[in-house]
Amino acid sequence: MKSLIPSLLILLILVFALFKTGGQHIRKKQKTVNSTYLEHVRKHKTPHIREELRKLHTVAYAKNYIVNVIKYGSHQFDFKGGEMEGGFASPKDAPKIACYVLSLSGKQCKTPYSKDAAMFYTSICGGCHGNDGKGLGGAYPNLTRDPLLGIERREEFLKNLLHKGVH
Repeated sequence: MKSLIPSLLILLILVFALFKTGGQHIRKKQKTVNSTYLEHVRKHKTPHIREELRKLHTVAYAKNYIVNVIKYGSHQFDFKGGEMEGGFASPKDAPKIACYVLSLSGKQCKTPYSKDAAMFYTSICGGCHGNDGKGLGGAYPNLTRDPLLGIERREEFLKNLLHKGVH
């Protein structure tokens, strides 16, 4: 029993340290993402921001955005339903679901979605976003909104960078 006490004490200290620094990890990650993007833009000295702004309202951009949210989640909004974790659908099924989501707002992908996309959407996403994609009373984002909320925020971010003279 005496030999277990030091091990338990170390374990307790580690658990406490993890809880204490949990929020700092998220802020550091966000700061790293933004600074990495700015470094990339400065290094290449190309008009990435203007180029992305030109593509921002295309179906291809929206599809890519939705696929990334399905794969990696979205942690930038404060909806009543909470954050969306990534990985609800397989990376193989994510593009099908994204094209189906776009069809809910009258948009169409270059390559039509497969017949099973509606089934994937309904079974994986419909519980939170509603079968019509409108977000179940504001608890979750409206996926038929144009532009999607994440794309609108991205546009604000990029325009802010241009205003600051970063391009």
